[in-house]
Amino acid sequence: MSIKEIFKLVLSWRILLILIALPAMFLLPPRTRFTNLTEKPSLGNVFSMWSNFDGLHYLDLAQYGYGYQHKTDMDYAFFPVYPWTIGTFNFLGNYLASGLLLSHVYLILALYFLYRLTALDFTKKVSRLTIMLTLLFPTAFFFGSVYTESLFLLLTVLTFYLIRRQHLFLACLLAAVASATRITGVFLWPAIIYEYWLMYGRDLRRSLNLSAFWLLLPPLGVFSFMRFQYLQTGDPLFFFHIQSVFGGRTIDKLILLHQVFFRYFKMLVFTDWDPLYFTVVLEALSAILIVSVLIFFFKKIRFSYWLFVLLSFLLPTFSGTFMSMPRFALVLFPIFMVLAYWLEKQHPFIQYVFYTICILMSILSVIFFTRGYFIA
Repeated sequence: MSIKEIFKLVLSWRILLILIALPAMFLLPPRTRFTNLTEKPSLGNVFSMWSNFDGLHYLDLAQYGYGYQHKTDMDYAFFPVYPWTIGTFNFLGNYLASGLLLSHVYLILALYFLYRLTALDFTKKVSRLTIMLTLLFPTAFFFGSVYTESLFLLLTVLTFYLIRRQHLFLACLLAAVASATRITGVFLWPAIIYEYWLMYGRDLRRSLNLSAFWLLLPPLGVFSFMRFQYLQTGDPLFFFHIQSVFGGRTIDKLILLHQVFFRYFKMLVFTDWDPLYFTVVLEALSAILIVSVLIFFFKKIRFSYWLFVLLSFLLPTFSGTFMSMPRFALVLFPIFMVLAYWLEKQHPFIQYVFYTICILMSILSVIFFTRGYFIA
């Protein structure tokens, strides 16, 4: 797929999202607490609805930076690269508009390189299907919102593409930027080390050369952010400790994966049928999908990809919840590679059922999110 084809695909996808969100403005009452939505439908809502929840923090950071006296310390929970790009490249003179524009540019580039990365191991048909499944995922609308997803996907895919092409320095440099974009970016580090080992034929002596120096770069992004947080707050892990403010997360003890699944089983049984129940279902299904891919497709995923997915999945579960898991899954591109490979071999009926479920859940996710109901 060319950049032009990707652009047309993203444009069509964007139009469909708007066509879903517009009727919802008149059918579902808004929850305005963590949004810039107005009680009554307005033209401003057409744009501001894509910055609900975390998007507000990214816009604050783009405009004011960290520690602004009238803003909340919760901003320190969010990593700096994405809001920095909005503030730096505010070409439209409006942070919201510039954020939306940049997210779509990042998405187009991310999908283009994802296609090329997938084509290194799979057929063109599977590569094309990988792109389609990425956009069909129920929370894919975050790619077109004021969120880090599109930029982080671009950085992650480019890092793997470059290391597969043996461009070690560039891969490590982008991994460092990724680790200052989201905490899970630091998990590109062990993946790169493994690919570096493969690069030298799994020969430890050959791999110990001057180029190994670049392997020190990937964690510098998160370490730099930790140093900044220490200078600002006196706590290098303030971004982690403040997670307790976000409901449902536990930071004072380690919670194992089976305990989290048991907790969700109880919620699925006892939670009332409302938008919150839909979110719980989406979180549980996202976790089950990731675990299934990790277990049943271990031999089909390149080990560096598998390692990145595993570590990225486990970290948030230690807080005792799958909250935001539908967003975390969105940037774990190997999942969509494997799904595309598996789905291509299935009967058309199974394919249609899968697509139908994805589309229905995507419609509900867009409706709820744009009206101020928490999705991920």
